[in-house]
Amino acid sequence: MAKNKTYKIILSGGGTGGHIYPAIAIANELKARFPEAEFLFVGAKDRMEMEKVPQAGYAIEGLWISGIQRQLTLKNMMFPFKLISSLWNARRIIKQFKPDVAIGTGGFASGPLLQVAASKGIPTLIQEQNSYPGITNKVLGKKVNKICVAYDGLERFFPKEKLIKTGNPIRQDLLEIDTKTDEAKAFFKLSPAKQTLLVLGGSLGSKRINELIEKELEFFQTQNVQVIWQCGKLYYDTYKKYDAFENVQVHAFLNTMDYAYAAADVIISRAGASSVSELCVVGKPVIFIPSPNVAEDHQTKNAKAIVDNDAALLIKEADLEVDFENRFSQLVASPERKTVLGQNIRKLALVNATNDIVDEVVKLLTADLPSSQREETHLALNNEKQHIDNDEKVLPLGKDLGWASNVYFLGIGGIGMSALARYFVANNKQVAGYDKTKTDITEGLESIGIKVNFDDEISQISSEFLNPENTLIVYTPAIPKGHKQFNYFLENGFQVMKRSAVLGDITKNTFCLAVAGTHGKTTTTSILGHLLNVCDVEVTAFLGGISENYNSNFILNGTKVTVVEADEFDRSFLTLSPDMACITSMDADHLDIYGEAEMLQQSFMEFSKKLKPNGKLFIRNGLPIQGITYGIEDNADYSAQNIKIINGSYVFDVKTPTQTLHDFKFNLPGRHNLSNALIALAMAVEFGCPHQQLAKALASYSGVKRRFTYQIKTDDLVFIDDYAHHPEEINAVHQAVREMYPNQKVLAIFQPHLFSRTRDFADDFAKSLSQFDEVLLLDIYPARELPIEGITSEWLLTKMTNSHKKVIEKSDIINSIKQSDAQIILTIGAGDIGEEVKHIKQALSVAN
Repeated sequence: MAKNKTYKIILSGGGTGGHIYPAIAIANELKARFPEAEFLFVGAKDRMEMEKVPQAGYAIEGLWISGIQRQLTLKNMMFPFKLISSLWNARRIIKQFKPDVAIGTGGFASGPLLQVAASKGIPTLIQEQNSYPGITNKVLGKKVNKICVAYDGLERFFPKEKLIKTGNPIRQDLLEIDTKTDEAKAFFKLSPAKQTLLVLGGSLGSKRINELIEKELEFFQTQNVQVIWQCGKLYYDTYKKYDAFENVQVHAFLNTMDYAYAAADVIISRAGASSVSELCVVGKPVIFIPSPNVAEDHQTKNAKAIVDNDAALLIKEADLEVDFENRFSQLVASPERKTVLGQNIRKLALVNATNDIVDEVVKLLTADLPSSQREETHLALNNEKQHIDNDEKVLPLGKDLGWASNVYFLGIGGIGMSALARYFVANNKQVAGYDKTKTDITEGLESIGIKVNFDDEISQISSEFLNPENTLIVYTPAIPKGHKQFNYFLENGFQVMKRSAVLGDITKNTFCLAVAGTHGKTTTTSILGHLLNVCDVEVTAFLGGISENYNSNFILNGTKVTVVEADEFDRSFLTLSPDMACITSMDADHLDIYGEAEMLQQSFMEFSKKLKPNGKLFIRNGLPIQGITYGIEDNADYSAQNIKIINGSYVFDVKTPTQTLHDFKFNLPGRHNLSNALIALAMAVEFGCPHQQLAKALASYSGVKRRFTYQIKTDDLVFIDDYAHHPEEINAVHQAVREMYPNQKVLAIFQPHLFSRTRDFADDFAKSLSQFDEVLLLDIYPARELPIEGITSEWLLTKMTNSHKKVIEKSDIINSIKQSDAQIILTIGAGDIGEEVKHIKQALSVAN
């Protein structure tokens, strides 16, 4: 059948985010429709796409190509040589990859690639985001099959018969901002008596717009206007002082753009293509201040296309001193004018751009099929699309799991994978698997009869697992693309499923309680699983860590109820449909996957909508999602009150929406852990567990290994190990240590995890680590990544203000600890630093 064809799709777009992110959005939608498709991006070497595309999870090759400068330069003289080199390499790439379709979204590299693809007869499509096309797309327009555009009037530049007006991809949460106005104003603590101005200069910021806003702050006061000012990452240190001003909020960036848009009465913005597309959907009065420093003055042309429809105002940078105050005051004083602009700009919105563009790609992919087969393909794709809720599923869910008598795991030693392996053993399945190295986890699996091999060869797989009729293959995204066993199963008709998809299938017919959040998932899940188990609920709990109570990452007391971690890492949690769920935190993380913090926030928004009908969602107080709230000593629906520390344990009451439950005891230190305990209690209370049993269960909870785990605890020395690998998690560990051991000297040994995370949060890491008295840094643990030039532990060290700090080798840890007079020793990190803990414990125990 046509739908089983494995398509090969090549994309090119780069130089700026305006070219890169549409290409990634198109690829994501194609991946959702064609889970088995192969993707390859082609970019320009040394441009931002070489970083952003791999962060989104796609392979990319680079061409030696750049644009033409407007004056005579050495770069211009090199252009012919670069073009020849790029055309030759584009031919090589296409010959090797053999794409079924080529897609370009603008930028230097898309020119040679689409030129070669078109000359080879490969179906081609370009997407033009701007109202005035760039040079590359103007040249390609004569050669490609289809051109998707966002504006009218582009027949001036392209053959009219090739044009399809689709718009530019936008975030779906913007479609609902009209329902969020009151909620958004409360979130930003805005006065309902004042109008709100939202200022957007892009994620990095606009120097000229920031200068304007700084100059006009007193003027805004006279206009009775309050300001939400996104000044950008590059300018935040300069302008953050104004956050102390009345009616002014200064942000480096805004994580909750839907709330920012919903709260705004007037918006000031640049006029990049993506911004303009979003603002059309938002439907608020806009003053565009285009950047004059972009190629072909694109932004002015984009803004003018809106202004010409009486849908926005435009003020050029050169006219700001003369025109701004007059035009702004006229706008805010006229409700009628604001309404007209808002209504008119919304008429220009194209909300289904990504789907419409991909529909055109699908037509190209299936154009050579017979008409009956083409119709079947489209019907199959539409059916698949109804069941695929995120763009990260590599393979379809397939059949119900009951058919498989054998289950083989690729990456069986992973904490989540091993819990699933134990589940299938408990359900009388025959289980085996592969992992890269032998660990305590794999030894534990072997002790219950699971065969584990550590050599990526087909010969290592037992014969009973080589029958596709009765063997299910489960894999982790950490398995590399070239893995021999993985590709063998793919090529020989096996049912191959991602771990998250299997978990989704297991939980869909149970009463499912899911725990989501960038921090606290594992501890909260283990507390919740323990509470329900002690209360004799028929529960199966899949944990992301080893529970101290059960010495396992798996709790089995029945199959009617499941407790799971809802992992945001690769959008895995979007496969779940829980009856109850909580979100503990939404801090920026996994930017190697999401690219922007806003995309991570959007995934949590999507997860919140996955609840079954009449499901209950619990939200830490202050997060921008509606639900049952919980918090510490606040006005949340569930709140920990009357908190005391007695003999190193928390004793507290829980205020619920209907009553106060007294005398809970919790033995883990740190307010972050107390918050985890509170939400687990809240979910268990709503589930129906009785108070007295819950109090007994919580008091008996012992924790999770590597979550503030005491390795040594004496009067003279305390050694604690923790998995913390994000600045907020390190802050939480620091708070717990200072609360439990005030005025004692603390030495922290930290192993950064991932080059991309270290780069993205370097300043925050430096600030959190500088709180400790002494810090020892290990080299960055790469996990799934290759090194990034300039991103090292030495570089991170230079950002820290701590005077007692150094970078050491793992072999020097014990000697460095012994040279310190610190009474509290911490090991922190998510890499292989955990393997050093037993050696440190042994050495320190002997020394004491």
